[in-house]
Amino acid sequence: MKHNKPFLIILCSTALIILTPFVKADSETLEGITDKDRARVETTGVVGGAVIGGIVGGPIGAVVTAAFGNWVSEQTLAKKENTFLAKQLDNQRQELLAMQSEFRALQARHQVALRENQATKSRLDDLSQANTQMSVATVCCEDTEITLHFKTGSSRIEALYKDKLSEFASHASKYPKLEILVNGHADRRGDSEANMALSRARISEVVSTLQELGVTRNPMETSAYGEESPDSNEDTFENNFFDRRVVVKLIPATSALLTQAID
Repeated sequence: MKHNKPFLIILCSTALIILTPFVKADSETLEGITDKDRARVETTGVVGGAVIGGIVGGPIGAVVTAAFGNWVSEQTLAKKENTFLAKQLDNQRQELLAMQSEFRALQARHQVALRENQATKSRLDDLSQANTQMSVATVCCEDTEITLHFKTGSSRIEALYKDKLSEFASHASKYPKLEILVNGHADRRGDSEANMALSRARISEVVSTLQELGVTRNPMETSAYGEESPDSNEDTFENNFFDRRVVVKLIPATSALLTQAID
């Protein structure tokens, strides 16, 4: 039997029209292409094409349509595989984006936790330091106040106070971060300006003595009051004696002080 080119075209077109529904139906039911599935679909295309080609065009038609059917089935399978792989790739991409988003959220929470932890540590350090200072103040600053009295018009430290000053200096030197508060006073007799100058001179004498006794690292705060802060409101010989004084006290360095420097 002789076949011309138009006849082959018609034959192949007929085979394609007849085979397409079978192959398409198979491809639509496949979720993933296995070797068994591929063999079944290819066999359907080849056998179906050969049968139809044999009926329509004899042996030559069977060969041509079988080859054409195989080609159609391969193209369909390739398209199905590409669609399946594209879907899988898109799913994996979505999973990756979700994981990246979750990772960034975890990083943000981690940074917040680190900042909170640092803030808590800082507060604990501040509390610990405050407790240490309070402990030092309680242990070291109680009973550390001494009062020195002076003769009228004098800034010389009497010998009976030397031991007290030496003991105070030895104690203060153990805690160089604590401050020494030195307040100087005078009685109400005499000129106010002279009394102020006298209270300052008494402060200067006490500070110099403490430095000679080894107190060199403790900060010192001084205040001169003159006759402005008497020990008693009654002007008597005894009260005037107690007003001629310098008060020395060891205090925590964090205390707020209202001071007046020595000129």
